[in-house]
Amino acid sequence: MTQQAVESIIGKAVMDGEFREVLFANPDEALTDYSLTDEETVALKSVDAETLESFAGALDDRISKSLAQWAYDGDSLGIGGATEGGIPQHLPEGF
Repeated sequence: MTQQAVESIIGKAVMDGEFREVLFANPDEALTDYSLTDEETVALKSVDAETLESFAGALDDRISKSLAQWAYDGDSLGIGGATEGGIPQHLPEGF
């Protein structure tokens, strides 16, 4: 169960900027709701904030580019033409 918790925390930190900020500003608060061993807690507290922030930014850029390409390709194939500002209309706002 704890490996799943660590994976969940890392995934959330990559995808959720607010959680990432709390994780680095106050890790004890951010990790409260997770069942972690002492070693896992120490390891998560030692993650380099700059590296994780950089990875999250790079991932966000890749996702944005993929969505833009998908919207373009879908429109040219006649399957995704309902776009506004390059964002497919069936995706939630913020994508």
